[in-house]
Amino acid sequence: MSILNRGGDGDGTGPTLTELVEFLPTLVNDDPVVVAEVLQERYGDVVAVPPLHPALDSEVYLLSNPDDIQYVLQSHPSSFRALDVPGSRDFSRVVRNSIVSLHSDSEEGSWTQRLRLVAPEFAEDAAQDHVPELAQTTLATLGEFADGLPGQVSAGDPSTVPDGARVWTPDSDGVRLLPAMRRLTLRLLGVSLFGRDMRAHEVEVIQAVHTLRSLFKRRQLHLVTSYMTRQLPNRVPLPGWVHRPLGVDPHIRLTGRHERQTREAVETLHAAASDVVARRERTPLVFDDALGAWLRRRDHVTGEHVPPEALRQEVMGLLIAGHATMSAGLTWAWYLLAARPDVQERIHEEARETTLLAGTETLGDGRFESDSVSTCHPVEGAVFLDSIPYTERVWKETLRLYPALPIFGRTVADPVEFDGTEVDAGSHVLTSPYVVHRDERWWDDPEAFDPSRFDGDDDRPSFAYFPFSGGRHACLGEAIATTEAATVLATTLATHRIEFAGPDVEDPHEAPEVGVDSAINLQPDRDIVVRFVPREA
Repeated sequence: MSILNRGGDGDGTGPTLTELVEFLPTLVNDDPVVVAEVLQERYGDVVAVPPLHPALDSEVYLLSNPDDIQYVLQSHPSSFRALDVPGSRDFSRVVRNSIVSLHSDSEEGSWTQRLRLVAPEFAEDAAQDHVPELAQTTLATLGEFADGLPGQVSAGDPSTVPDGARVWTPDSDGVRLLPAMRRLTLRLLGVSLFGRDMRAHEVEVIQAVHTLRSLFKRRQLHLVTSYMTRQLPNRVPLPGWVHRPLGVDPHIRLTGRHERQTREAVETLHAAASDVVARRERTPLVFDDALGAWLRRRDHVTGEHVPPEALRQEVMGLLIAGHATMSAGLTWAWYLLAARPDVQERIHEEARETTLLAGTETLGDGRFESDSVSTCHPVEGAVFLDSIPYTERVWKETLRLYPALPIFGRTVADPVEFDGTEVDAGSHVLTSPYVVHRDERWWDDPEAFDPSRFDGDDDRPSFAYFPFSGGRHACLGEAIATTEAATVLATTLATHRIEFAGPDVEDPHEAPEVGVDSAINLQPDRDIVVRFVPREA
């Protein structure tokens, strides 16, 4: 164990002043999760984060030992509270008063009561009931992507569609992968929770989330450069050529145009959520979806309903936690699979063996003559998912390499000790699935894509893999995410191949170089263009 020396005077447990200055380009130019990985590799499992980032006030520690992470998230959760730092307050502007943000000491409402009211729709069996419709939605959306190819009508995506929501590329026969997955996953969220009427707000919701990511990222960069500009000259004698490029001294809050854009994006999400909830208020018995159920359901302990305003906040929270994270996860999955046609073929063969995704050649083999197979629901979701174990392992391996929430934290409520390091109350602890999932102590060849890691039991610590967090505040949407992802991968590859596209692509299975961008969730830092190629029947 070693602690990064905050003073930077080189006592043998942290960087010297020279090392601290050398670390600055990494802090400014690389993504925070890359910085976290460098810190863990260089300074160990308990790292006192350098005081260079004002979005992390007070004392901040990065924990990378699975046992310490389990202590925080599962064994002693009452000793910690929700992370409360300036950097997390941007996020809470969108998700406040929702199950995503409520916690045991929240002033806005009771997390326990809200959980009782909304949890049934997040259960595994509830998620799996939607498998046939998830498959239908996937195939219909893939058909739209094909309709948008050059020379054909790109319905719903004219040149006026804003950048964050624009799917089709003007200079190739491919689609922009992340916007395509944003469109698909918003529709899948409609199947699982929201109902179909969110489609009316598709473009503006996708663009609003895209805008918020960009603005929050810009704000964090300003905070870092501002803090270094003000603090480093007092700590490290920097020459002018280093000092000048660090930036100006912006205020902690975004001002002017950027703040207006942030407010407008939040208002766009709120308007969409209000519209969807209002329709259910007017006719509460018409909508057979999660929102309708939440509006009608009465808490069996208090007798209260979810108030409409809180229901609107649930929609907004899920647009981030359910839509943004899933679109990023599927984007990474297709990025990995487009470079691996052998893995695609294995998923294809597995999918074609299921009743749901079988081809026309099975119509004469008696498979559809059973009374248990109806034309509306050809298979139970649980049976289907049990039939595609390799596809689920591919999804798990995707989340190992690219967890949707790559770094998160807690604020310490009571003093605690980690590996001999005393951590005071009021300090913050950060944990990073991205870092732990790539630790060679727990994973052989951790940078490699290898779904066989999840073939069976292993002797890794429980929290060597935690893409959905853990403990009582683990991600409530794990069953929905797993069901949606496995269904999308199997359905798509049962009927299509995926390959890289674009004017500069010579080998359709050679992956382009991309970096990571962890603003709100983990997604590629640049466009990836792909082509979904229909297979012959």
